[in-house]
Amino acid sequence: MIPKFPFFLTLIIGGVTAWLWITSNVMRSISVMLLLPLWLLLMGLWWALRQRGARLKRLGVVTLCVVLFVTLFRYDGSADGSAFPSLAWRWQKRASLPALHNIAGSSATTTAPAGVADMPRFLGANGDGVLPEPNWQMDWKAHPPREVWRIAVGDGWSGFAVAGGRAVTQEQRGEEECVTCYDIGTGKLLWSHADKVRFDEAMGGIGPRATPTIHLTQDVVFTVGATGLLNCLDLATGAMRWQRETLKETEARKNLQWGKSSSPLLAGETVICSGGEGGTSLIAYRQKDGEIAWKAGSDGGSYSSPVLLTLAGREQIVNVNNGSVTGHDPADGTVLWRFEWPGMFPKVGQPVQVTSDRILITSSYGVKSHLLEIKTGSDGKMTATSLWSSSAPRTKFSSASVIGAHAYAADEGTFCCVDLTNGERVWREGRYGFGQQIRIGASMMLVQGEKGFVTLVKANPERLEEVSRLEALHSKTWNPPTLAGRWLLVRNDAEAVCFELPTK
Repeated sequence: MIPKFPFFLTLIIGGVTAWLWITSNVMRSISVMLLLPLWLLLMGLWWALRQRGARLKRLGVVTLCVVLFVTLFRYDGSADGSAFPSLAWRWQKRASLPALHNIAGSSATTTAPAGVADMPRFLGANGDGVLPEPNWQMDWKAHPPREVWRIAVGDGWSGFAVAGGRAVTQEQRGEEECVTCYDIGTGKLLWSHADKVRFDEAMGGIGPRATPTIHLTQDVVFTVGATGLLNCLDLATGAMRWQRETLKETEARKNLQWGKSSSPLLAGETVICSGGEGGTSLIAYRQKDGEIAWKAGSDGGSYSSPVLLTLAGREQIVNVNNGSVTGHDPADGTVLWRFEWPGMFPKVGQPVQVTSDRILITSSYGVKSHLLEIKTGSDGKMTATSLWSSSAPRTKFSSASVIGAHAYAADEGTFCCVDLTNGERVWREGRYGFGQQIRIGASMMLVQGEKGFVTLVKANPERLEEVSRLEALHSKTWNPPTLAGRWLLVRNDAEAVCFELPTK
């Protein structure tokens, strides 16, 4: 006969676990982190207390097991984007890289190797995740990319921005948050700028998250660190021109829980950053001296980056805020339109332009995606209307790619195709994890897998069509890939590698 307590305990916790697994991947992780240990603990206590005479001895065994587990293991952050826990031995220490401090670079021109093109910001020159048609071989089995260099880097989820022969990223080195510039042809460190700042969040990890933005004509680089420090640095030498504290100046209540990850946007003579939790949504600084030009919005910021789009015939800054999406006049930040998009969980995906007056906004954690239509009324006022809302795609960390009448995206870690006419999922296959992606030309996508591999996927509304695969990195990779012409740079929180893609 089955004892009642174990039966009903297993039935209750098993039922709750099943419900959480159906709900979402994050809930699955919560069930493993909380409910499984709870079941084991309660079963252990039941076993220890169910018989008289041996209770003290059995309690000692249960206590010893708990103490041994806590003594031997420690929580080591998320194993992947589902928040599934990673455990490590207590004595196991990760190799740390030496501090860089401020290392001045040379003002001499760094020659870019043949085939290098500028990719000066997050998701390409326009920040829309769309790159030019490829001028390189796409069959990597027949024409394998050449590994140019591979180096160790510090913690962080920043990508590379490339201008000429320089590749700039952000990384954590001990107690210093660093902006680092490498020679794209050799991997040699050209300069570094260090701030005495460290962001460390148990689930998301250590270090800066945002990709730098390079002003190509002014030869400066703008970076936002995980705590909201905005740096304006000389591209050639790394010398600081000015620095501002964006969270303080947007009057945020506090930093975002998982750190600032939005890249700065260049618009006219200003550089624009999003806010933190509460306070101003956007703040614009004059590029030449860092003086505040304007502030706008009152819904705080998100993990998405502001982007410059032309919608309904008007150029505007589109920004995903804490509980809304807004369009702003680049000249003074005036709110042109607002779409309410509430939800307590983070919004990370970029708004993606679909047509001249439509954008796709995506999230996860139970928050639905929307196809928004932006219109200008007879009174001159702009409005945003949701044409449909859908549970797909659930992009979480990444952004969708729109090709034709379909959107392609990571849907809770599995690649999918969504019909943009109605928001329905067409297919879902290909376990790429919680990685990143960019569109290449009219029909191709480069997908950075969460486990470190890189794939080329051809847009096909009927099925997943993987063209090539490259084993680039070998551990958790949340960083966006950088494709600078024929030069591919990918990195994670431990190493960076550069490949030269073969010419056609």
